[in-house]
Amino acid sequence: MKYIMLAYGTQADWDMGAEYQKQHPDEQYGPADSFAQALIESGEFVYAGGLADPTHTQTIELREGVPVVTDGPYAEAKEFLVSFGVVDVASHDRAVEIAAQMCQAFGRVEMRPLEDDGAQE
Repeated sequence: MKYIMLAYGTQADWDMGAEYQKQHPDEQYGPADSFAQALIESGEFVYAGGLADPTHTQTIELREGVPVVTDGPYAEAKEFLVSFGVVDVASHDRAVEIAAQMCQAFGRVEMRPLEDDGAQE
């Protein structure tokens, strides 16, 4: 079963992570590097990616059929998506275990099963 793991943070978290990356350029996945390497070795890692600085975020929506682009994030947003990863695991319980471990690096993690990955529960 495949799950997407969505990690959220604040601007302060983002700034701290960016500083960490500067100090540890050899770590591909930053503070979660050792955790990601363990998933790669176990064969459960599918993909992970960090997102660019949230100040570059834009939202696009259609209004009366016309695309409208708005800069973001919005002032009222205290948290935003900072990173995501996809794992392929044997069970829901294992996915929860991985998400809990990710919380050590990211704080809060949203976990969602991916549809139509061909796996049976």
